[in-house]
Amino acid sequence: MITKVGMIILLEHDVDAAVTFYKKLGLKQIFHIKESWAEFAVGDVKIGLCPTSQEVHDRITGLVLEVDDVKAFYEKYKDEIPFTSKPIEKVHGLMASIQDPGGNIIDLYQPTPEKVQKLVKEVVAKQETDPAYAKASSRRTSAMAGTAADRGEQSKKGCNPEKCRCKSDKACA
Repeated sequence: MITKVGMIILLEHDVDAAVTFYKKLGLKQIFHIKESWAEFAVGDVKIGLCPTSQEVHDRITGLVLEVDDVKAFYEKYKDEIPFTSKPIEKVHGLMASIQDPGGNIIDLYQPTPEKVQKLVKEVVAKQETDPAYAKASSRRTSAMAGTAADRGEQSKKGCNPEKCRCKSDKACA
């Protein structure tokens, strides 16, 4: 039986640069073995940084870090951290995406539960009165997710040389 998420592993071209990046984000470092491995904690979940020679860039991880204020975070770090998107307001919250030194795309998320509750009430009420709406709303709901994958900037092949710090001539050329 699965009881919890124990660790998320991110592949990094330069583990030491990634350690500096995640420390700057304010994550709690558990330990760091130079150039080999590092672990951070976010609540009960560990994030492991693993060295790789893979030339994968703009890797959408699906990792979402919750922050208190996405706009304030963006303003504070926009000159220090590569953002792949500015804060975007979605029905479920505010989102922005950042890219770590290994090319991993990570979403930042500020929930707006009051908006979600209002939307859910509206959709449920409409579904109860219109069966055709129920079928169509399930398609719309999945389209509202708003992760890095649907923001478009990361959808091109190869990495973005202005944002990616992997220093790979082959992939960034």
